Amino acid sequence: MVKKIVIIGAGMAGLSAGCYARMNGYEAEIYEAHTRPGGLCTSWKRKEYTIDGCIHWLTGSSPKDSMYTIWAELGAVQGRRMIDHDVFLRLTDLSGKTLILYCNADKLEAHMKELSPEDSETTELFCRLIRRFTKFTMPMGKAFELFNILDVVKMIVRMMPFRKDMDFSTQTTLGEFAERFKSPFLREVLPIAFPAEYSLFVLVITLSLLHNRAGGVPEGGSLEFAKAIEKRFLNLGGSVFYRQRVVKILEEDGRAVGIRLADGSEVKSDYVISAADLRTTLYDMLDGRHVDPMHEELFRSVELVPSAVQVSFGINMDLSSEPDCVYEIYKLQKPMTIGNHNFELLHSKNFCHDSTLAPKGKSVVQCFFTVDDFTYWEQLVKNKDAYRAEKERIAELVADEMERKYPGFKSAIEVTDVATPMTYVRYTGNWKGTFMTWLIPPDKEKRLRLIKKTVPGLDNFWLSGMWVRPPGGLPAGPVTSRDIIQMICRKDNKKFVTSTP
Repeated sequence: MVKKIVIIGAGMAGLSAGCYARMNGYEAEIYEAHTRPGGLCTSWKRKEYTIDGCIHWLTGSSPKDSMYTIWAELGAVQGRRMIDHDVFLRLTDLSGKTLILYCNADKLEAHMKELSPEDSETTELFCRLIRRFTKFTMPMGKAFELFNILDVVKMIVRMMPFRKDMDFSTQTTLGEFAERFKSPFLREVLPIAFPAEYSLFVLVITLSLLHNRAGGVPEGGSLEFAKAIEKRFLNLGGSVFYRQRVVKILEEDGRAVGIRLADGSEVKSDYVISAADLRTTLYDMLDGRHVDPMHEELFRSVELVPSAVQVSFGINMDLSSEPDCVYEIYKLQKPMTIGNHNFELLHSKNFCHDSTLAPKGKSVVQCFFTVDDFTYWEQLVKNKDAYRAEKERIAELVADEMERKYPGFKSAIEVTDVATPMTYVRYTGNWKGTFMTWLIPPDKEKRLRLIKKTVPGLDNFWLSGMWVRPPGGLPAGPVTSRDIIQMICRKDNKKFVTSTP
């Protein structure tokens, strides 16, 4: 008799769980509160413009990275053009001095040495680490929970050449590494690439990926990328039910046996996978009765990646001749107040690399502010007029700044879109509107490297997605879901199999 898996959430983790469940002969149903697939991997239309809300670079956009195999199994990369940038980030101070984080390590090293010849030794170390990890590929085959002693030995042998550099880069924060530079400019701007409290490894592995041209951007925007995986799931025979909010996970004799929907109806199943917000899953759907000490520690003592305010414009102006880069960050002449924060930096992005997102001769420009004052936004949204007025004020501030950068910008605006932390909550239900998950500090990196996908006292239930693979990012969903279906297959004495369309 065919067993049934019910999956909560049609984001990347939920869609992937459904695909792998169907590949292995399980009946699979996904229940999603929203009206569309993708979760955080989304974009939306404003008149003739597409506003993208997710992918800035895709880990595994080419076969040079091991993640590509998984995207291919999910039908996400076949026939899809990937756009590779030459520059990851341009960081400019008030004097106009600019650090360009080239995607190519050789160009980056030459540029940094030109900026600060006295820092050649530190620059060489930084770029050596980038080149070193271009040869490193994350193992994506077998779920770590299923490793035997031979698998562990193979992993140790495989990791051995990278161990020293891995330990150094994961146990050193970006801020700490920046202090090695003699140049005040490099000490100041390098930690801007990612938060200073992130490990150095995050920046190094990102630049290694981009050096390999394996971190491109899928043409068409994030929602189209998600829809490709939804199509794969449906073609495999799965079912997705939208506008169906799950409120409870049903239990019998210590086993998960299905879900209850907001309308009171119940869906029975042999297994349940939650690819939804972790806090909602543990404390609402499970009433706080199955909280692992590791999960409790995360909520109690580990910070979240902050939420964001995202301001996007569709403009009747061609910016395709602007310098190519994933991001541009520059210092403001005057701080900009967003919510409870004064920002001295502006993160901007020009989407002209993808001609499908705006009509010919027009452009989408986006500015991004990370904000950790969720309570402010949570209270503000209760007053709809005040909330709308604040969004309009922020849009005007950003438009004024863009006018200084691109004369004529304001008169060319045809579309304005402002997303806040409450937008993330509305779209995904994520706790505090985070667009990623846990910000694991280096001193807890080893102990919290493998977040549990199960909960105590409840069999036949799994947690999937970014919450159990921090800090998140698109690969977290497919990887954790693939692992879980492997574990279910092991439980049922079935051989785990995959296929590509």
